[in-house]
Parts: sequence; structure tokens; C-alpha cells
Amino acid sequence: MAAYKFGAVGMAGGIIALAAVAAWLGLAHTCDPQGGEAVIAGQVVISPGLADHVRPTDVLFVIVRRPGGTPRPVAAKRIESPKFPVPFEITNADVMVQGSELRGMVDVMARLDRDGQAGPAQPGDIEGRYAKNPTLPGGRDLEIILDTVKQ
Repeated sequence: MAAYKFGAVGMAGGIIALAAVAAWLGLAHTCDPQGGEAVIAGQVVISPGLADHVRPTDVLFVIVRRPGGTPRPVAAKRIESPKFPVPFEITNADVMVQGSELRGMVDVMARLDRDGQAGPAQPGDIEGRYAKNPTLPGGRDLEIILDTVKQ
């Protein structure tokens, strides 16, 4: 009887591990059923204590990266002169390498950039992350709160 219980627990653990690997590799990604394409959408808001730091020349970047991977983005969206809250939608049209797809586990973050140049955060830039990172494409109600000033 005990061997049967351990076998069932082992099998359940194996199924969960396979599902995690499939999600990580993008084999179980979620797609927009209407467009047939992967989508990550939501809004970027700014912490009330930092709202007075927004300048008309600032640029908002919404960035999608692989968790634990290189800092190079999988996809990004550039939004000039943002007015908060800012809605966003990232699709395969926003991927950085032509021919790649928005799939698998990803981290989603945003940066209010002072100089408007893509690249690493600079002092004075304001960043925030999706609280439920990592996530899969398919979410349409992500909220990113800009709450950290880069020193």
C-alpha cells in the first residue's frame, strides 16, 4: 500500500516537472485566440510619490526578458511622452530578433527613461516589474508599478 502511494506521488511530481519544462521552453504558451499570436498586455502606473518626477521628454520602455537569462530583451515597446496610466500591448511584432517568438516563461518590466536611449538603466531612470514574474504570454491585465529610482 505504501509503495503505491509513493509511486503516485512520484508520478504527480514528474507530471508537474514536465509541465514546468514545457512552459519554460514555450511548448505550453498561451496565445491570443482571436489573433493567433502571443500577447502580453496591461498598464504601467507610477508610484504616487514619484509622479512629480515625470518629464515631457521621458520615454517609457516596456521590456520582456527571459527569467535568469541575459539582460538582452526578448521584446520591447517604446512609448514617447507617456501619460500615466499607460496601456501597453506587446506581440510578436515587438520581438528584438526577427523570426523569434514571444513564448515561454518571461519577466516583464518597465523603465521610464530620462535620455530616451535603449540600453541599461541610468541614474534617475525609474523602473518597475510585474509582481507575478515570471509569467507566460497571454495575460491581458498585467500591472507594472514604476516605484524604483535607479541610483
